[in-house]
Amino acid sequence: MPLAKKNLLSLTICILCILTIGSAGFGQTVSEDSTSSSGTKYLFYKGYNYGSQANYNPWNNIANGMFDCLQITNPNNNPGKINFDTGNITVNWNLERAFWVIDRYGWEEFIKTEMIPFSVNKDCAQYWPNYQIHLIGGGMTYVATTEWFKYYGYPYPKTLSVITMGFMHYGNEVVEHNRVKHPTVDPIADLLIFDPLGIIVFSIPGVPEFFANTLYMADWSFQPIYNLCTDELENNGQQWSLKMDIPWIKGLERWRLFGLIGTEGVGGISYRYNSTDNISIGAGLATHDIVRIDERTDMYMATAKLKWTGGIFYDRNHSLLASLILGGPQGYAARLNLYPGVLKFGSFQPGLVGILRDDHSVLFGLNWRWLPAGLGYTTNK
Repeated sequence: MPLAKKNLLSLTICILCILTIGSAGFGQTVSEDSTSSSGTKYLFYKGYNYGSQANYNPWNNIANGMFDCLQITNPNNNPGKINFDTGNITVNWNLERAFWVIDRYGWEEFIKTEMIPFSVNKDCAQYWPNYQIHLIGGGMTYVATTEWFKYYGYPYPKTLSVITMGFMHYGNEVVEHNRVKHPTVDPIADLLIFDPLGIIVFSIPGVPEFFANTLYMADWSFQPIYNLCTDELENNGQQWSLKMDIPWIKGLERWRLFGLIGTEGVGGISYRYNSTDNISIGAGLATHDIVRIDERTDMYMATAKLKWTGGIFYDRNHSLLASLILGGPQGYAARLNLYPGVLKFGSFQPGLVGILRDDHSVLFGLNWRWLPAGLGYTTNK
C-alpha cells in the first residue's frame, strides 16, 4: 500500500479508536436535557438519544464530511479505489504554492469566483459551497463538536474539535482531488480561508447563539452506508437545517421559513404542530456532477451540474427523525432516511436507509449510531 494512503487510513483508524474508547471511558448517560450536570448550556449538541442528534459524533462527521464528495456522480464511490497519493500530493502542492497558484489563476478571478458573490452564474459561483459548507456549516460543526467533547468529558474540547475539523476538511480535499494533477485554487480557498474563518466567526460571542436560537440551526447529515454488494460508500454527506419564525404575519405563529444547506440547497416552509415536533417541506437544487470549466489553461477549476430536488422532513426538537428526498446526486430517484428512535428493538434503535435509483435498483441499509457507517445491500434491477 502506498505510504500516503497507508498513513491517511492509519490516522483515521487511530482517531476513531481513541474517540470510541474515550467516549466509553469518559461518557455520561445521554439525556434529553440541553443542560449538563455542571450547568453548561449547549447550543447545537444536546445529547438527544433520538434522531440525527443520536448519530452526531466525530467519526460520523469524518465519514460524512471527509467523503462528502463521493455522493457526487463522477468520483468513484469505493473508498478502496480512491487515489489518496495523488490527492495528497495535489492538495499539498497547491497549498505550498498558494500565492503562485492564485497569481496564475488571477487575483481578480479568484476573488470573484471564490470569495465574493459578484455573480449568480454557476460558472462563477464557486463561492457558494465555500460560504454554506465551509463557513456556516463548518463553523457550526466546530461548535457542535466542541460541545460533544465537553458533553463526554474530554479534556481540551476546543483543541480536539479543531483537530477533528482539520482532519475532516483536509481529507475531504484529498478525496475530492484524488484524480487531479493540475494547479487549482479550490483547496486554497477552502482550507486556508473559509475553514479557519468559520471557526473564527463562530467563536465571536453572539454568533453561535444567533444560529442556534434564532435560526434553529441543526445538523441533519445523512446516515453513511457501506454497500456490501459494490464495496461503495453511499448515502453520505453533510447538510444543515435552518428555520426562521414569521412573527410579522398574524396567524402564522406555528409556521417558519425553512432551508437546507449542503450539497442540496432547499427552501420551503416548516410547521410546528406541537411543542416539540415539526414537519418541513421544501424544494431546490442538488449537485449532480462536477465538471471542469477552464479549458484555456492547465488550471483545474470545477463547478457543479445541478438538478432539481425536494423533500419532506420530520424532526423533534430540531433533531431529524425521518426524511424523504426526491432527486439528488448519485442517480438517486428517492432517498428515505429513518433515524434512531423511529424503530426500536428493546434498547437497540437503528437507523434505516432505503434508496430507489434511477435505474430502478434499490439499496437497503441499517445504521448504528456509534459506527461511522452502516451496512447495506442493493437488490437486482
